[in-house]
Amino acid sequence: MIFASLGTMNIAFNRMAKAVDEWAAITKEEVIVQTGYTDYPYKHAKAFKFCTKEQMKGYISRADILILQGGWGAISEAMELRKRIVVIPRYDKVEHIHDQFQLIRKLDTLGCVLGVFDERELAAKMEQAKTFEFKQIEKGNAQKLIEKKLQEWFPR
Repeated sequence: MIFASLGTMNIAFNRMAKAVDEWAAITKEEVIVQTGYTDYPYKHAKAFKFCTKEQMKGYISRADILILQGGWGAISEAMELRKRIVVIPRYDKVEHIHDQFQLIRKLDTLGCVLGVFDERELAAKMEQAKTFEFKQIEKGNAQKLIEKKLQEWFPR
């Protein structure tokens, strides 16, 4: 099963909805989508608006591959479960209140997720996700990074 989540931002994400539904038309996989505030007429994927946190964890746990929007919450939870993660980031001021591309480019460069920076690449990224060796980010390293950056900015 493939689980896609457009998140809970109250701005529509039709670009991702369309890409996921079009990909669902060409795969044999069951595709389930949490749509949030995006009203899109799905033809090939099963869709629902919202669910509880526990239900979301269940979908994430059962999924072979996740297709997520670029919010850190779902991505970090999926990483903890060592899931295969494909991410379509939202555009600043159009699909979200900030640009998600910077975070997703970094996570893609680190090999933690496969970033889809052009939704026409979704099918290729989904195929790549089947065998890609996803890397994990160790939890709790933010303090070291912050201290290092502060030392760079304010050497003693």
